[in-house]
Amino acid sequence: MHKHRTIRFIIGVVLATLVAVSVAACGSSSGSSSTSSSASSSTALAKAQQILGHAPTGLAKQIVDNGHFTAADDPDYPPQSIVLKSGKLVGFDVDVAKEVGQLLGLDVKFTNPTWSSIPTGLQTNRFDVSIGSMGITAQREQTLDFTAPYYYTPAIVVTRVGKPGLGTVASLAGKTIGTAADSTYYTWLKANTKAKIKSYASTVTSMTDLGLGRLQGVMTAAPTAQQEIVAGQPFQVTGKPFFNEDEGFAIKKGETDWLAMLNYAVKTMHENGSLTAMSKHWYNGLDLSIAK
Repeated sequence: MHKHRTIRFIIGVVLATLVAVSVAACGSSSGSSSTSSSASSSTALAKAQQILGHAPTGLAKQIVDNGHFTAADDPDYPPQSIVLKSGKLVGFDVDVAKEVGQLLGLDVKFTNPTWSSIPTGLQTNRFDVSIGSMGITAQREQTLDFTAPYYYTPAIVVTRVGKPGLGTVASLAGKTIGTAADSTYYTWLKANTKAKIKSYASTVTSMTDLGLGRLQGVMTAAPTAQQEIVAGQPFQVTGKPFFNEDEGFAIKKGETDWLAMLNYAVKTMHENGSLTAMSKHWYNGLDLSIAK
């Protein structure tokens, strides 16, 4: 487990706003013509052979032949990914997926399934990869393959301003805590606390219930809590993170060539500074691409 960041540091940069960031960000990619698809396929094949040292096989071959990959992103998980009222998909993970496409010579198509359906969707070929802030856990690794971490997030409990903070395991006992269903937060709360856990399909919905007083706290990623506070919600974070989560791209198990191509992209983005730049852009100057 990585050393804890202090929440004071995280909240100290909350003065910036993410509204302008969302406006400036690009939307999801649209389908390309057959001509551009052929060009993408040719470029992707050359790139795949360079990365792998041989022609791609399995899912990687299908993706290269198609000239694009389909990435799953949560439609309601700002600032990682969110569909705006205009219908545009924006966020940190969206920009990361587009950068992966650039590095691999592939177009990117986005799909926005419910969070809990993503593992099954990967296994049944509904989409090719989750670039959606999925924590790497031993349980998930039984059914999915993960890249090396592309960034790291502290797990915290956000509460309403004026209410007691919840910054220790002991303080969570008997409290009604909301969190995303089938998330690492839910698993951790169940295994390590005596909290009354209420699961939600959407983190945003859990935050709404917190604001309405239906919950005493919500466990989520520190950047997500930061986003709510920046947006003007009367929330607070106290204490240190409960744990830090390694976030990776998830794919169907056994697709070694596709995993190697994605790991190449992750490694390149760490080395060329693009992950740092995207993190600072979306997380108010914080570089979450470096483990603390």
